[in-house]
Amino acid sequence: MRALAKFLTIPEGMLRVAASATLLLLFVFPDAAVSQSAEHPAVPPAAGSPVGPQPAETLLGSQQSPPASSTQEPALVIEQIEIRGNRRIPRATIQARLFSRAGDPYNEDALRRDFRALWNTQFFEDIRLEVEPSPNNPNGRIVIFYLQERPIIRRIEYQGLKSVTESDVLERFKERKVGLSVESPFDPTRIKRAEVVLRELLGERGRQFATVKPTYERIQATNAVRLIFNIDEGPKVKVGRIEIEGNTVFSDRKIIRAMRHSRPVAIPMWLFDLNLWSKTYDRRKLNEDLEIGIRSLYQDHGYFRVLVKEPRIETADINRPGLPGPWPLIGRKRGKRTNITIGIEEGDLFRMGELFIRSSNPDQPLRFRVDVLRNAFPLKKGDVFSVEKVRKALKDYQQLYSTFGFIDFTTEPLFDIDAENKLINLTLQFDEQKQFFVRRIEFQGNTTTRDKVIRREILLDEGDMFDSRKWEISILRLNQLDYFEPIKAEEHVEMKRNQKEGTLDLLLKVKEKGKQSIGLTGGVSGIAGSFVGISYQTNNFLGLGETLSFAADFGDRQRNFLFGFTEPYLFDRPISVGFTIFSSRFSFDQARETALLIGRPIQLDPNLTQNFDQNRSGFTVFASYPLRRFAFSRVGLTYSYSTSDITPFSQASRLIFENLQFRGFAGPSALRGIRSSRLVPTFAYNTIDHPINPTRGTSLFLSTSVEGGLLGGNVKALTQLVEFKHFRPARPARNTFGFRLLTAFATGFGGQVLPPFNRFFLGGEDSVRGFDIFNITPLAFIPVQTETQLFFFDPTQLDGSGNPRLRFLNVPLLDFSTTFPGGDAQVVANVEYRIPLVGPLSLSLFFDAGLNGILRRDQLTLTPEGLARLRSQFPNTNLSERLALAPGSNFRLRTSTGIELVIQLPVVNAPFRFYWAYNLNRYRRVIFEPRGDFFLSEELRNSLPPGVLDSQILPQLNNLLGIGATRINFFEPLRTFRFTVSRTF
Repeated sequence: MRALAKFLTIPEGMLRVAASATLLLLFVFPDAAVSQSAEHPAVPPAAGSPVGPQPAETLLGSQQSPPASSTQEPALVIEQIEIRGNRRIPRATIQARLFSRAGDPYNEDALRRDFRALWNTQFFEDIRLEVEPSPNNPNGRIVIFYLQERPIIRRIEYQGLKSVTESDVLERFKERKVGLSVESPFDPTRIKRAEVVLRELLGERGRQFATVKPTYERIQATNAVRLIFNIDEGPKVKVGRIEIEGNTVFSDRKIIRAMRHSRPVAIPMWLFDLNLWSKTYDRRKLNEDLEIGIRSLYQDHGYFRVLVKEPRIETADINRPGLPGPWPLIGRKRGKRTNITIGIEEGDLFRMGELFIRSSNPDQPLRFRVDVLRNAFPLKKGDVFSVEKVRKALKDYQQLYSTFGFIDFTTEPLFDIDAENKLINLTLQFDEQKQFFVRRIEFQGNTTTRDKVIRREILLDEGDMFDSRKWEISILRLNQLDYFEPIKAEEHVEMKRNQKEGTLDLLLKVKEKGKQSIGLTGGVSGIAGSFVGISYQTNNFLGLGETLSFAADFGDRQRNFLFGFTEPYLFDRPISVGFTIFSSRFSFDQARETALLIGRPIQLDPNLTQNFDQNRSGFTVFASYPLRRFAFSRVGLTYSYSTSDITPFSQASRLIFENLQFRGFAGPSALRGIRSSRLVPTFAYNTIDHPINPTRGTSLFLSTSVEGGLLGGNVKALTQLVEFKHFRPARPARNTFGFRLLTAFATGFGGQVLPPFNRFFLGGEDSVRGFDIFNITPLAFIPVQTETQLFFFDPTQLDGSGNPRLRFLNVPLLDFSTTFPGGDAQVVANVEYRIPLVGPLSLSLFFDAGLNGILRRDQLTLTPEGLARLRSQFPNTNLSERLALAPGSNFRLRTSTGIELVIQLPVVNAPFRFYWAYNLNRYRRVIFEPRGDFFLSEELRNSLPPGVLDSQILPQLNNLLGIGATRINFFEPLRTFRFTVSRTF
């Protein structure tokens, strides 16, 4: 290089630039660079090229002046430019970087410029330039560039990396624009930058003592290398003690709780916090805690001039024996702890002084009146000054102006501190800038969905003044359709401003979901039992937004068939209409449910347990319309007609279905051939942003169902239902808090009681998760007539031995059977805290509570015929028409809490979940059925021999009724683990 500099008169600084690649390589890889030089020497000169120093006339000529001559020598020209040593980089690419061309006058400055241009491409680790005289033209020169390309990185390895994944490293490289990746050129500068970023990333994970040493290995027979980052993570550094000095306004506990990134994970108690484990120490996050945590805490309470001093950091080794695991007080601790001491100068308490609002442009008045803007400010004169309220006010002003098209509106707050009076006078300087109107709205990515389907959900029309609130609602409405992947205004909307014309072009970028799904499902559910099913659904039929669905599933408890179609915009108006056709069969066997619940076979008295089949089929038509255009409130009307029959297979089911007041029903069981004609007006308000995995929004649903009467059918019932849901982001913002409240009441009318299939049964995956399906219900006792056989010894008749003859007598008895009739009123509350984990996997903490009972006891009575029959058979018994309820079973509170793991499978398009529940409140009681009775007519009494009734018959009857009362141990489970396919809400 020095010889080249001599012949080309290259300055020494240029020489250093040319050699910088080799020097930097030696700096980053001191060991590998030596072997590289030995194994891969510089590219040798071409055949015939001079080796070593040559006379000046063989290259560019000497720096000495040529000898004087009376005649002027002809000018030198570049006859040819040769490129040697390039392998990957095309010759045309290299020549495009050169300014010199064949035939140009020979110029040393131009060659130096070409040399610098090639070096700045970063394609080469060594460049040598030589000039030879042309053998054909004494005035011609041949310029030769000898190039040695930078090797390509074939593989990057991170040996010893444990605290972070390789994907995290690549993501961080992308954020910091390191430019290091596989198949990228070997660049020591980038490698050094990657080393710094790696140490920084490990430091965020508590590995402040990590070392990163990059090395590389040449891959034989190729111009490629294998890059290796040798990482020694060192001990993990946790946050140790946090001490606060100089605080008098707030306690240490409150200040530490404000340090969100550095405070220990703890359970807040009344007077103290129970620390569970310490967080990883990260200096950058500590700085954020000092500014956003502590300083904001003081400034939000009036201490505007608070000074949070530079913390004193002290790292110490910890080696405390104990139990393995993160156990407080008794857990083992090893590693390093960073103790933090923070000094605070609180300063004085400041209050709000005068508020001034003005335009940044004195020649342009504000759009809104100053008194209106001042009244919207949350702080009044004399209030404790709060930076948080000021910040919120600035955001509210920005939203206010953006609803009127001022999307570039900004506010500059100016603080005038009156230290003597402890006041802060605030001046808000508004820069309204340009008002924008919508010129064009376009869509990108909707390959199937037609533009009109999207455009009808947009509240803005072309030519309208831009309104940010309407645009946000439009995005929410599109997300509610569930046609596309979640749309975020800050990521998927491109705004092009025309400052001169004051117009705005909106480009909405969407990514369509699979609009069609064909699924084969199977599994186990608390409602359906084991099942298998097939389904087809398209929520965007032919790209018109129509919904077409078909589903059929078969299980050991339940069989369902459903076909439905929905048109969301009838005649291009926001009238949603649709229909469904359905058929179902449900088999309920209480003995089987109990056996599944406890995990082993069990024998129950079939006369005391519910066992029945319900078959149902029918159709539904519905329509809804928004209260006003683009509103989230809709009113709807649904009509359904169904036929249902219930066949009991146990004595308890037969009695509950036959003896209750279901007058006029055909069939031997009095429930076969039930015809229900129902009309349901509804009101719905829904701002929830996603139908399956919501993160924010509110839903309110009201309905009143009317069956029978003028509508026909043989069921007369009224059902009222109110359901409220609310979701909001929680800390951290990616988590979601959800709440649901469901209340319902049903009753019969027109002399009919509520049918059993209209009654409410709680428990299971859709209400109170810790209890089994249909198990939360009041318990009732139904009077029934039975018969028992008694024996006596007739003293009036003797056998051959002279003993009284044994005789038998059938006596009718009044007995009671336990049944589960269901309730006519229910209240269900569900609370969930949902935590996304990774991909489709999420975790939920839940609490469920439910009440189910009978408000109208007159709706749970015997039929007049049945009651008259029993009273005629047992005239000595005061028998009530109302059924007696088991003590404590009516409106008994049930609660359960637990944890739930949800997997959202895109193919099935349904959430699979496992949950474990612990039942806090449950029904645990030994139930005794009421004492029965008997009746002996005068004819029967007179037919008995004298003395037999008192001495033999009555003792047997009293003993039978005394010990024959059925005793039921009703104990609901304490814990439940279940797999199901659904969401509770």
